[in-house]
Amino acid sequence: MSRPLVIHVDSIKENAQPYEADISRELIDEALRGDPPTEFHADGASHFTGNLTRFGRKVLVRGKFSVPMAGACRRCVKPVSSTEPTELIRTYVPRDDRSLEPHGKRAKREAARIDQDEEGASASFDPETVDEEVYDGKDIDLGAAIREQILLALPPAPLCREDCMGLCATCGKDLNEGECGCARAAHDPRWDALKAVQLEKKE
Repeated sequence: MSRPLVIHVDSIKENAQPYEADISRELIDEALRGDPPTEFHADGASHFTGNLTRFGRKVLVRGKFSVPMAGACRRCVKPVSSTEPTELIRTYVPRDDRSLEPHGKRAKREAARIDQDEEGASASFDPETVDEEVYDGKDIDLGAAIREQILLALPPAPLCREDCMGLCATCGKDLNEGECGCARAAHDPRWDALKAVQLEKKE
């Protein structure tokens, strides 16, 4: 039985070989609720679609997926859902390979050439910026890279809308639904002592 997000290197027979895999809701939730936890949780599963290219024992993985997430608006605490698109471009290098050029430059140059062949134009990414990861044996597990990309796709904070008015600090009413009548400036008793202070007038 095949494991999700695990690539068997020997199964890659061609350049830009199509590859798809399911990304479970549990994996997304694990990334979002990790240590330290984010303000989001998974709002469903996802699906990775891309291709694999093999250079000897090196493997270039390219693909895209979306991250369905939900949370409570930071200002008014209403439920917020969003789907953030992201992509993965990574070269996997066997741990015991000693014959490759430093930093995988040979594979990166070849990746750029393949991208040019596919698009008929300049490469759509800089091969020198492709991240590398080490793998053992004959299997590549994309789980760690997927978790990393999920975190990189996060918005700054859950917001129902950019101009959300939030809740009244006095009565708790949702100010997006209208004014509540409370005074906007809350009283701070720490300043009361200053009211009794009288400054001396200069002659």
